[in-house]
Amino acid sequence: MTLEQKIKTKIKEYGAISFSEFMKFALYDETEGFYAHGGAGRKKDFITSPEVGPLFGKLISQAIDKCWIEFGKPSHFTFLECGAGPGTLAKSILRSQMQCKDALKYIAVESSSQQSQTHPSTVQTLSTMPKEIEVGIIFANELLDNLPFDIFESQNDGSWLEVKITVDDENISETLIPNNEKAPPYTLETPNVRVPVQREAQKWLKDALKILHNGQIIVIDYAVESFESQQKQHWLRTYQQHEVDTHPLKDIGQSDITTDVDISQLARVVPPTSIRTQAQWLLDLGLESLVEKSKQQWKMQAHNPDLKALEARSAIGESEALTDLSGLGSFKVLEWSVKS
Repeated sequence: MTLEQKIKTKIKEYGAISFSEFMKFALYDETEGFYAHGGAGRKKDFITSPEVGPLFGKLISQAIDKCWIEFGKPSHFTFLECGAGPGTLAKSILRSQMQCKDALKYIAVESSSQQSQTHPSTVQTLSTMPKEIEVGIIFANELLDNLPFDIFESQNDGSWLEVKITVDDENISETLIPNNEKAPPYTLETPNVRVPVQREAQKWLKDALKILHNGQIIVIDYAVESFESQQKQHWLRTYQQHEVDTHPLKDIGQSDITTDVDISQLARVVPPTSIRTQAQWLLDLGLESLVEKSKQQWKMQAHNPDLKALEARSAIGESEALTDLSGLGSFKVLEWSVKS
């Protein structure tokens, strides 16, 4: 049975399904969902910061050391990467020279068994988050935008209609159904505006706060302060072979489905301790110092470069991509400090 047949069967048996349930099929079906074969990478569908090069991992290792020192250099310190994909970030971090290396336990959470097959052997791979972390960091880079979300459309009278997925003349299509119970907790003056309701993202944050006793939760994603005041155009996007589209019912299972993360929805769980752009966050972690060292290393070895020298040259370009305010540099870094 194909993925579309699975979805149609579900709808014909139980009626129209929510957009979040549709996303679970389209992205996370074990055999035919997008993450069973697609994902991040230059030869795949989109580029995230870890795929730009190893510099991002080196800077994350600085954040790990900083948190480890802040919490008294404990003998056991966990770095939990959620949505680890093929393990690109883990490889970069574990190659870095960290002060906390002997204390560090690296856990990679990845629901796709295909993606997790390439994780480093020194990483503990799990399909779901562990029950408890005494001290450490829970880290999610471009994860929350992919967690299943529902969609609601504003009406003239201030009410909301939910966008649901149905079958019309054997085609998968959408329908609008009244549902104020689970709608956004505000009204919009402009009718026919669609916004995402991100309950799975809120649940992820609640779970992370429950699991972690001491340390930091760090979320990096494209985000808006609130859809109540900023109905950003084209917040619903799909990615396939590095092409961007806005039609999630097309090429089901072949395209990523993503949204801007609504910071105000997460803040209803617990407001972030800190909100910065990725560009500023990386600068605060010492990006300029690392790039300057890279420039000096390349200058000394340019006439006969080895692998480290070539990486140093690459780091200069990587820094520009990671801090580009028209791209990755504009992503928001949300941090929650956790102390028991």
